[in-house]
Amino acid sequence: MFPQIWGVIFLFTPTVFSELFKDPELLAGFYQGDIKAHPIRTRNGIVNQIYHWPNRTVPYMIEDDAFADSHYREILRAISIIEENSCVIFKPATEMDFPMALVITSKGLGCNTVHLGYRNKTQVVNLEIYPLGEGCFRIGSIIHELLHVLGFEHQHVSQNRDQYVSIQWKNINPQYNINFVNNDNSTAWHDFDEGYDYESVMHYVPRAFSRNGQPTIVPLREGAENMGQRFYMSEKDIRKLNKMYRCPDHV
Repeated sequence: MFPQIWGVIFLFTPTVFSELFKDPELLAGFYQGDIKAHPIRTRNGIVNQIYHWPNRTVPYMIEDDAFADSHYREILRAISIIEENSCVIFKPATEMDFPMALVITSKGLGCNTVHLGYRNKTQVVNLEIYPLGEGCFRIGSIIHELLHVLGFEHQHVSQNRDQYVSIQWKNINPQYNINFVNNDNSTAWHDFDEGYDYESVMHYVPRAFSRNGQPTIVPLREGAENMGQRFYMSEKDIRKLNKMYRCPDHV
């Protein structure tokens, strides 16, 4: 229907999974495991409004014949969770919306996003087919990728992370060290005054990119029992999103 987008979709060439856990959010060859293009490092949420979706609206298309009805409905459920908890709207894209819409496909390996935030070009999310509740079709994994689309990076690289977690460099496969670096101070970063969030759906799992099965991220405070969960948006996730998009009562 929209031929100009297919070249973008095929950017998702197959890559080798993280050797140890085969977690579809932790792909080799992707920045931090699930981002195709190296992002502007904003250290948790993008503040610059040029990277926010205009009018708080994301035009999207779910690729024809890419998903079974049950998977299609699960994507819509993730979208509805974000909409119910914020002022952000996802609307089916019209032909006029391209090439600046979100395309959701299943052509590549893993669950991943091309860009963080709005980039005035086609955005693509890949969700590899898994049984519902597993892999890329954990509801939190779909929400995770959609929050990347809206402008959030991973929680574990926030500037204040060393007060809350200890990165176990000795346990990280060295080729993936870049996925844990958070020393870029060249661009604005913001946690929207919500602080570090162990429970964020944007947090890495404790053994992400481990070389030996040992933890790569160790919490330093209480309250980290659900670190890396992929079941729901945390309360802080919801408040950050509303503040980022200046939703009523959250400015």
